[in-house]
Amino acid sequence: MRKGIAGLGIAIVLLLVAAGCGGGSSTISQQEYEHELELVCNKGLQAREDAFREITQEYEELSEAEATAQVQNENLLKLIDLYQETTEEIDEIGVPEGNEKKAEELVEEREVATNKVKADPAGTRPRFSQIFEKSSQLAKSFGAQACVV
Repeated sequence: MRKGIAGLGIAIVLLLVAAGCGGGSSTISQQEYEHELELVCNKGLQAREDAFREITQEYEELSEAEATAQVQNENLLKLIDLYQETTEEIDEIGVPEGNEKKAEELVEEREVATNKVKADPAGTRPRFSQIFEKSSQLAKSFGAQACVV
């Protein structure tokens, strides 16, 4: 009996893996993709703007001695974490029929940019627009202005 239950558990896990649970690999129409992308990006932009306002207010309340580079880096990383969450949501949308590679590249470029900033928050600040340039261009090509950095 125990062997049967264990075998059933393994079969369920294999079915879930085969079904592609946990990833955005399904194909949807271009129109549906752009609509979903716009919704996700608008939500992400709103979250980043809200966090930015909160960070700005907290920063204004700090003394010069408290407004250290470390605090600035931590705040930047808070914003980048929100950007990364949006990227994960974009990945879960699926990919548009006929533009699968471009949609996958959008997610990859957002991940690359996020990882660069996380690796060196202070050093990436002057090059922010360059770091996010490719992902921003890809987002524009899908009409997702809210995904542009």
